[in-house]
Amino acid sequence: MSDREAILSRVRKATTHTASHPGAHPPPDLPGGFERFASRLRAVGGEAHGPVAAWALGEEATRVAGLRAQGGRILATEGASERLGPGPWVVAPPDTPPGAFEDVAVAIVEGTVGVAENAAVAVEGKHARHRALPFLCRYLILLLPTASIFPDQHRATAALPEDAYDDHHLTWISGPSKTADIEQTLVYGAHGPLSLDVIAYEER
Repeated sequence: MSDREAILSRVRKATTHTASHPGAHPPPDLPGGFERFASRLRAVGGEAHGPVAAWALGEEATRVAGLRAQGGRILATEGASERLGPGPWVVAPPDTPPGAFEDVAVAIVEGTVGVAENAAVAVEGKHARHRALPFLCRYLILLLPTASIFPDQHRATAALPEDAYDDHHLTWISGPSKTADIEQTLVYGAHGPLSLDVIAYEER
């Protein structure tokens, strides 16, 4: 018997009190909705837009992307492009290598669910098959239906589709890339996009 097992054995023998596991801690009763999400996103350095009607999503994305891109290259994932319709973006071909995204000014990607308590948005692999795109672009725009904004991380995670993890990865994104490691000075864009815009829309 190892020293570890010997110690644990003595602890078990000395233990007289037993109790059953209390179960999962219930999630707190937090406020939800777009306004709460937008407030938290501002707090972490991002910006929320909308909500807009589904038919106006392309127009709003064109406006926001134009402000960020300043004439630079705009790429949209295939699903985002189908939802937006025609615009100043192009769809990245399936075989595009990650290095080809280094000059992308704006990337537009679909989000699956949002979290009002921390402004996180889940991006599924099936909505961002080019895994590097949301991290190598200079500015990132996520599309998010308002009906998919949940009060807390517990409920948002539970609301993910059953196949959310089927495409290799799922990423939670909250605000733009930032760090304060150097002299406690907050710097944006240290290892990812300089900004995050979330455009919320009503699906009906």
